[in-house]
Amino acid sequence: MTNLDNFAIPMTMGDWVLIIESVHHNIERMKATDPDAMDEDDLADMYTDQQNLEGLLRYMLDSFEKQYGTRPKLA
Repeated sequence: MTNLDNFAIPMTMGDWVLIIESVHHNIERMKATDPDAMDEDDLADMYTDQQNLEGLLRYMLDSFEKQYGTRPKLA
């Protein structure tokens, strides 16, 4: 990964949008989870995963915008 100004994995714009939407969907699903219905350890793991996915999503959105000049609209 020598060039950090664009995506290191060459794929079409549509492929990147699908990946970004998938990550966004998983974050939204985690946010909608009832914390009272989970074990404390599982909840802590989920929050860690959620934070990691949010960081990944920000990185992908920023990279997408640099590469294509706009961000994809997320549902």
